[in-house]
Amino acid sequence: MVSPVRRARPRSREERLNRILLIGGSGLAIGAVLVALLARRFDAGSLISNLVAIAVGLLMGKGIGRFIFRRDLPTANK
Repeated sequence: MVSPVRRARPRSREERLNRILLIGGSGLAIGAVLVALLARRFDAGSLISNLVAIAVGLLMGKGIGRFIFRRDLPTANK
């Protein structure tokens, strides 16, 4: 007997925004670490400042995204 396929539940706009920020931020953080490690001279201060700048940018992106997507679409009455 074949089990029924579970449908993915629809994600809210905030969940999609969080996923985009998570993927983008992790990519930026990995890139910053790689650039710091591949530099001729490793500078921990530069790496820390880059990671802090990425974190601040992600928080700003979260705030801007909440501002843009604050309006919910009306739901249909059932």
